[in-house]
Amino acid sequence: MALNGGMGLFDLARLHEETIAKARAGHGTLKMNAQRNRAAEIFLLDALSPFTAAQRGLPDAYVRLSQITEALEQRNQALAIVSAKQCQAEAALLTSKKRSLILHRQTRSLKADLLQHSNRVIQAREAERKRVSRELHDEIGQALAAVNVGLSILKKQASHDRAFQRKVVATQALIERSMESVHRFARGLRPEMLDLLGPFEAIGTQLKVFSERTGIPVTIHSEADLAGLDGDQEIALFRVAQESITNIIKHAHATHVDVRFFRQAEGICMEIQDDGRSFSVAEKLGPNSGKRLGLLGMQERVQLARGEFTIESAIGSGTKLRVSFPCGTNHQQVRE
Repeated sequence: MALNGGMGLFDLARLHEETIAKARAGHGTLKMNAQRNRAAEIFLLDALSPFTAAQRGLPDAYVRLSQITEALEQRNQALAIVSAKQCQAEAALLTSKKRSLILHRQTRSLKADLLQHSNRVIQAREAERKRVSRELHDEIGQALAAVNVGLSILKKQASHDRAFQRKVVATQALIERSMESVHRFARGLRPEMLDLLGPFEAIGTQLKVFSERTGIPVTIHSEADLAGLDGDQEIALFRVAQESITNIIKHAHATHVDVRFFRQAEGICMEIQDDGRSFSVAEKLGPNSGKRLGLLGMQERVQLARGEFTIESAIGSGTKLRVSFPCGTNHQQVRE
């Protein structure tokens, strides 16, 4: 009770001394004084017992306190190490983020350069196709026509020689077939109709020739004109149609082809649907496909002309290819 009340050993000693002094100063027999002294002694011993017990627990408390202090120091050291490692990790993460940002910018720059290079390659290829087409049509075609005229003159001059005339006629037929082949090659490289009348007439001519050569009927639905497309988009549309026809001949084994031109919110669209064999679009457009049916080339060409390219193929439904281009807008940036 004295310990809980905040009394110390000196306070108890002083209280005991005061009690003994009062007992000595008081009146009474020796026996009474002895009893008083004994009671004061017992009181003192009882009062000192909590202090004794507390004093006995101090060494253990000091040991425990020392252990706790040591454990706290070890914890602080461990926390300091963790904090240092965390700072290092944050610094490394910041460096990594900066490097990632630099690499991302470099990747975007390289991608833009690659797209520009691809666009230049395509434009150069189209220019070369146009040049070769004109040379085939003008120079080779005119030369063959001149040879044919010369043969006609020889045939008239040798009217008396029937055998010679038959040879001339056979040669003329060969030259006419050669001229038709040259014109066909020239149209395939760069049809004049594409430059003169636009992509719709050029694509229509290609589809007509395709139908005549293969016997596969082609239906054309035109719900919109193609006005508003720029030169790159017109060429891309024509080349996609051309490549699609080639794929249908080589791979689809179709019995009918349906072609639609229409407008939607995104702009002008062209769809080419056949009822031939289907294939896995993911595999043909995948990085491990060795035989891609020209799909990646078509996709890249359309994207470079700021268009969208999609293709669907399913068993029993054939293949549907769609190309859409924005028109009447200021889309001047190539999509990333």
